[in-house]
Amino acid sequence: MTKIVYVDMDGVIVDFQSGLDRVGKKMRKKYKGRKDEIPRVFSLMDPMPGAVESFRALQDSDAYDAYVLSTAS
Repeated sequence: MTKIVYVDMDGVIVDFQSGLDRVGKKMRKKYKGRKDEIPRVFSLMDPMPGAVESFRALQDSDAYDAYVLSTAS
């Protein structure tokens, strides 16, 4: 039987702060308290070390169905 694995994005697959660091101060101020709503912020984030390879290994495994599960903006 295949097990389902849900992996969080923020701090697990991607470094949220790295995306914020690439956004200007004006934009961070505009979205204070809701930084996950900054347009395209997720596309600016660096992957956590080893995260992409690890997630791919889960996907390639016959033992797991791997999914990214994160809070919607």
